[in-house]
Amino acid sequence: MSSRHHDEHVAATTGRYLKTGSETLRALQLLGSSPDGLAPDELAGRLGKSKSTARYLLNTLCQEGYAFRDGSSGVYRLAEAPPWGCPWGHRGNDADGVAAQLSDALTEVYRRTRQRAYLARVEDDRVVVLDIRGRQGLPKIPGLAESIPAEQAHALAVSKALAALSTGYRDTVEHEGTFEQFTHATVTGRHAFDHELELVRQSGFALDREEFAEGFCCIASPVLNPDGQVAASLALSVPARRFETDCIPLINDVVEVAAAASEQWRRSVHPDTGNGARTGDLAAGDGDPTRVAPPTMFARSRPPGSREHAAPTGGTSKPDM
Repeated sequence: MSSRHHDEHVAATTGRYLKTGSETLRALQLLGSSPDGLAPDELAGRLGKSKSTARYLLNTLCQEGYAFRDGSSGVYRLAEAPPWGCPWGHRGNDADGVAAQLSDALTEVYRRTRQRAYLARVEDDRVVVLDIRGRQGLPKIPGLAESIPAEQAHALAVSKALAALSTGYRDTVEHEGTFEQFTHATVTGRHAFDHELELVRQSGFALDREEFAEGFCCIASPVLNPDGQVAASLALSVPARRFETDCIPLINDVVEVAAAASEQWRRSVHPDTGNGARTGDLAAGDGDPTRVAPPTMFARSRPPGSREHAAPTGGTSKPDM
């Protein structure tokens, strides 16, 4: 289709349009379909434009981060990723993009554990559950909504995993949260909450041991985006009886899947970079995500005045978070 016929087709099907914008997008499309790159005269011929116009279009795409000029050959090529950072064809950090990016990881958590699995992220002052995996008949946590307010964040693993690596969300919880005691095991008070988050940063996982609802425990681990910032948390809920006997393998499963998802996401955007820091080293939000070694279960001291949870019976040591 010639450039003039293409313009007429666009005008006929979409109404008014910006001709220069259409030409720029057409140049971008041609670059994308030319893996060996295009010289200005080649692009001019395909667009039916002058060589100077083609050069202006290419310079615009380079200036805005969509293309680059190969210094050795002089041809122009499509950049490896658009200016928003994710590879071409991949979604970004919006809710739909995060859900799509981590869909397989969520499925893997359920496949390994056969417990109800959750994917959640921070939106404004709340934690929003983006997706859930679980067969019919698995018990649900009573009172848990898909939009979790700051007032409940101190009692849930899925929100602790996010607050530990997100200063903004942590400040929201500490400012707006009431640290209500939901059960006999709820850890209350700002000091105790800060201690919980420090343990998450050290270990790479968060726990809720019947803190929100009697008879239910939760395990969560943060997932980092390619920039090293916490993007979401992967979590599962499990009856307290199974947690007592299987807490170690369940924690390992969640941590391993979350770490692998972070690494895969990073490599999809930065394929040539090496291994970065461990998740537990990213409290300040810098560095690269990498695979976290399966955690060992160790005793955790609690701050003065906080409640001590009953120890699980299925391990040799005691996570008290």
